[in-house]
Amino acid sequence: MIFRLVAIATYLILTYSTANRPIVQYKTISLKFKEERPKFSSETDNNNTLLSDGIHLFGQSSQPEQIQNEYFVFQLKNGKVIGALYLPHSAFYCFYGFYKQNSLDVKVVDSYDNTASDYIVDLEKYYPINQVSENDARILNTCQTNYQNLAW
Repeated sequence: MIFRLVAIATYLILTYSTANRPIVQYKTISLKFKEERPKFSSETDNNNTLLSDGIHLFGQSSQPEQIQNEYFVFQLKNGKVIGALYLPHSAFYCFYGFYKQNSLDVKVVDSYDNTASDYIVDLEKYYPINQVSENDARILNTCQTNYQNLAW
């Protein structure tokens, strides 16, 4: 009887623990895309300007590497983008697509099964971050290597 209870408990732990699930789930991320981030009076309207070609970093927090905050690092080139979305100290997901009027219209590739899902990210709901870290560059480089043939 005790062995059966231990076996059931072990099964439940292995089945429902977060260790066996991806830390970032697309449904959670897609809901966050629809959330409204309040504008504060100290914020400027710089978010309304169009981005130039280059590497960009946006986050739910104005500070980089904040736990439980989404970040988007991407390269913009002639209206096309390739990049990654991630939570610090977690998995990241590559994306590629187009930049249109302060939004990203992209396909996000699942790191586990390589399926792609369509997303639109409103960048006005995120903070631009000026400094791209070595880790951001590493993540971006991985996505560029794997998906540049689809992006450019």
